[in-house]
Amino acid sequence: MQHAPSFADVQNVKRHAKTLKATHPELPHGKRLDLAAADLLGVRNYHELSRRFKAVIDQHLEIPEGLNVVAYCRYCHFRFAPELKEDQLEHREFHERIMEVEESCGFRPMTAVERDLQRLKGYDLVHRAATLEERVEGAILLLRALFDRSFANAIGAGLWRKHPSFEQFAAMMNHYVEERYPDLAPVMAQRFGRIPGVIPLGQNYWPLK
Repeated sequence: MQHAPSFADVQNVKRHAKTLKATHPELPHGKRLDLAAADLLGVRNYHELSRRFKAVIDQHLEIPEGLNVVAYCRYCHFRFAPELKEDQLEHREFHERIMEVEESCGFRPMTAVERDLQRLKGYDLVHRAATLEERVEGAILLLRALFDRSFANAIGAGLWRKHPSFEQFAAMMNHYVEERYPDLAPVMAQRFGRIPGVIPLGQNYWPLK
């Protein structure tokens, strides 16, 4: 195996191992994982694949020196106690979930800090830009920050696959624009449409179901 394993590589091995049950019913699942890893990726066994994939994940970690430190993952922004096995496992599970999201959707939601910066930029454009086009762009930046927060909330609940797209979310949030920027609401409605009744008035999270 020449390249670092990706999330897709690991998932393909797991799927292939399930298909091997038909041809190797006598083997336990662990042995079928070993065969699948060797067949698809040319590694010795699944343990080697898992070890290499862990290195891919751990490359993003910042771990300060000293006792009772808190590790930080630059990729998934998870913080945990690196000396605790349960925290390590929780981080890996969450990290893989974000990898799955990015692979499926093509993006990761912004962090809280990034969302705050985007909201400030959007607010500035909405209130200070000279042209309608720029003010609309500011409103879109504001909605995008709210969308990413809502989407991150859905990821945490394991419901991100059901979360609406940004365009759908913007249509559901037409009441937000109408309330705060009524002069921009017609333009936003023309661009994204209106989907009333999904996100309640006064709320800006897609309701988890």
